[in-house]
Amino acid sequence: MDKRLTSLIIDYQKAVRTALTLMKASGVALPGTAADWVFTDLSNISCLNDGVNYYKHGFGCRVDLPEGSVDFDFGRFGEISGFDSWRLLRFAKDRHETYGFADDDEFFDCFSKSERSNEIIPLSGVLCRLAKESMEYVYSIGVADVCDALPHRDMDEVLTLNIHYFYSAELMLKNLDLLVAKRKKHKKLSFSEKVNYRIYMSSWLGYLAVTCEGYRSLSMYLLLNDRRPVEYRDLIPECNALNSSIAEHYHALRKYRNNVFHLRESVEDTLGFISSDERISWARKIHGELKSFFSNYRVLCEFYYILNERSSEASLGRSK
Repeated sequence: MDKRLTSLIIDYQKAVRTALTLMKASGVALPGTAADWVFTDLSNISCLNDGVNYYKHGFGCRVDLPEGSVDFDFGRFGEISGFDSWRLLRFAKDRHETYGFADDDEFFDCFSKSERSNEIIPLSGVLCRLAKESMEYVYSIGVADVCDALPHRDMDEVLTLNIHYFYSAELMLKNLDLLVAKRKKHKKLSFSEKVNYRIYMSSWLGYLAVTCEGYRSLSMYLLLNDRRPVEYRDLIPECNALNSSIAEHYHALRKYRNNVFHLRESVEDTLGFISSDERISWARKIHGELKSFFSNYRVLCEFYYILNERSSEASLGRSK
């Protein structure tokens, strides 16, 4: 199947699981079937945890997640893997993503082609499913106990993202700000300093984009809620706020990143981003929010290592 469509469907299904996990944590009784959902009374739940809005409708629900809304229907027997073309398109647009499709017509043509080739098959009602993927049901949400085993430091995806990518962005921004301060003080930069300025700016934004992409791909809300010790849930409000911030100009930043790390054919996307004071201010804002999130995550890790006799993984007390 078309890789662009596959990527969109996978992201949509992740968002549905995130929404359902949040709904369950907020006290919403998840249904066994689509018919059960119709008669579920939610009059006592005005909004979900952390102030996330939701709207119950027919056989499904719309949840306004921080990174963008997701709308879904339950399958006849409680399936949660279903989707349709319109929901996928709205999901992508809510997240300001194109997934490589030039326009709506190209997306619908691709979806129809996948239906004709039986890569996408009917589920129930208007819903479809991936032919080669096993079905997931609503009862799978939250059935496993929260994992109390934190991954080894070297296997922790969040720490890897921080160390290998965000640290690089941090170093580039530090060097960039030194030149910004020098230019402000002396009203000019030398030729070599101007070259370095461009390198630091491009590298900072490039690594920041990679960090944002990694942050989103980890489905951080689910990771904190389902795959980390319970105390890591304290980071969820910060995680949700960060998801909202990243979504504002993520697509433009990603296009800028592509021009940094790949041979570019046009400078339009590059100049369009760095010439916008609003986008540069936004980039600095999410850089600061990522720095805070990673710092708080590391603090929790350090305490966990020490309290669970894993001091060899801790950084506290290590010689510099």
